[in-house]
Amino acid sequence: MKIIDIDYGKCTDCLRCIKVCPSKLYIESKRDNNKITAKFANPFGLCVRCGHCIAICPTEAIKYSDADQPFNIGKEMKLDKIVSYENLLKILRMRRSMRVYKKENIPRDKIDAILEAMRYAPSASNRQNWRYTVITDKQEIKYLSKESSSFFRVARKLLPLRFLVVPFLSAGERKRVLNPSTKIQLDSGLKRMEEGEDIIFFNAPCVIILYARKYTKNLAANDAGVALTHGMLAAQALGLGSCWIGFAQRKLNGSRKLKKRYKIPKGFDVLGVITIGNPAVEYRRAPPRRKLRVQWIE
Repeated sequence: MKIIDIDYGKCTDCLRCIKVCPSKLYIESKRDNNKITAKFANPFGLCVRCGHCIAICPTEAIKYSDADQPFNIGKEMKLDKIVSYENLLKILRMRRSMRVYKKENIPRDKIDAILEAMRYAPSASNRQNWRYTVITDKQEIKYLSKESSSFFRVARKLLPLRFLVVPFLSAGERKRVLNPSTKIQLDSGLKRMEEGEDIIFFNAPCVIILYARKYTKNLAANDAGVALTHGMLAAQALGLGSCWIGFAQRKLNGSRKLKKRYKIPKGFDVLGVITIGNPAVEYRRAPPRRKLRVQWIE
C-alpha cells in the first residue's frame, strides 16, 4: 500500500490524520482562505504503511494505491458490541493444542481463510514480513515428519555422553539432560516411531510453515507468534484444530537441505510451524492455569 495524498474535495479539516500518524508525515498547513488543514509529505520514504490515516478519516479522504478496499467499521461493529469480554475469554480458553486428527483433508477455502486471518496480524513497524509454505501433500508431510523426528535418534545416541557435554550447556539444557525422565521420554518416542506413529505432525492433513527475514532483535519472532495465533484462532472458528510444532521448526532452521527443498530463501529463519486438521476428539472443559506472576509499579 502507498499513501499518495489527501482528497481535499472530501477532507473536512478534522486533522485526525495528524494525531495518529506514527511517522508524523501529516502536518498542519494553511489553505488559501487561511483555514488550517492537513498536508501529507513523504520525501524520505518514512511511511510505514500502517494505514492509521485511512482508518481514522471520517470521509475517506486519504488517497492510496496498491491495496484492496478497507474494511469499514460502523458503531455497531465495535468489538465490544460483537463479543463480550466474557465470551472472548471463553474462546481463548477453549483453544487446545490438537494432537489427534481425523484423516480427512481440509477444503482449500478453509486454509485460505486461515491465511487471510494471519494476513491481518499486526507487526513491528507494519513490516508484514512473513512468508508461508503450506503443505497438504501427505507424502511430503510424512517426509518432513521423518526428518524432524531424527532428533530423537540423535539425542538417544548422545545421551550416554551427557556428562561430558554438561559443562557446555545452558542451565535449562543441563537440567533436561540430567533428568532421568529424559531417557524414558526418548525411548517412548522411538518406540512409537517404530510402530508407525507420526509423533511430529500427528497425521495432520495440513502443515503451515512461517518464515521471515531477521530484523531488530526478537521482533520478527514476536510478529510470527502473533500471526500464527491469529491463524490458530481462525482455525478454531472454522471447527478445526491446530498445534505449534517446535521439533519441525528446529529441524528446518538447522537443515540447509530442507530449507532448499521448501524454497526458504537465504537469510530467512523459520519462526513457526503449525498443523491444521479436523479434530478427532472433543475436549469437554478448559483446564486451569497457574496464577500470573505480576509485578505492579504504581
